[in-house]
Amino acid sequence: MKAASVKKGMRGALPIILGGVPIGMAHGLLTRQMGFAIELPLFLSLFVFAGSSQFIAVSMLQAGAAPLAVIGTTFVVNFRHLLMSASIAPRLKSWTFLQRFLMGCTLTDETFAVHSANFAAGGADTTEALSLNFTLYLMWTLSVVSGFQMGNLIERPEVWGLDFALPAMFLGLLLPICTRRPAVAAALCGGAVSLSLHRLGFGSWAAFTGALAGATAGAFVADGNPKKEAKPVE
Repeated sequence: MKAASVKKGMRGALPIILGGVPIGMAHGLLTRQMGFAIELPLFLSLFVFAGSSQFIAVSMLQAGAAPLAVIGTTFVVNFRHLLMSASIAPRLKSWTFLQRFLMGCTLTDETFAVHSANFAAGGADTTEALSLNFTLYLMWTLSVVSGFQMGNLIERPEVWGLDFALPAMFLGLLLPICTRRPAVAAALCGGAVSLSLHRLGFGSWAAFTGALAGATAGAFVADGNPKKEAKPVE
């Protein structure tokens, strides 16, 4: 039964892997092109495990951002993981502390969506759920390392359009969710504040302040329209 659950979890991760591996490779390749050693993307993949935050952290570090600004911006961007964990926590009451801890550490936007659907349909066992998460975790790390190793084969990534991978990824993440007012408010407010502060010379703190302002604006709009915007996750 355990082996069958592991295989089922691994199969469930395949659609996510198909979309995540190219982004992971782009992250590793661009990190090398920026002049960093492999320890940085490997550390981020193992201990942060969040694509958007890893891209942000590397870009801010290359720009000479203060460590506190990098940590603060990453925290704000990743704060949604705390909310996602809290959302599914009631479904994990029968799990051990270690199992819940591992689930929280390896939860991503994509796996949260899969687990939420599984729980709504009756639930999946612990082994299957953790197998899905760790399959994605392993493949993401391997794709980042592989992309880094490929970096020496591509001298001019801009020729291949790889220098646009970061803004393209953020646009890809942003546009699909901008169908609701809180998301639109967060995007517009965060972008306006970040750009304004950057032009005023605030440097790396512009991104952190913009992320905080955007999250605040999105929460304010959602609170102001609870019936239309609030939608509980099963």
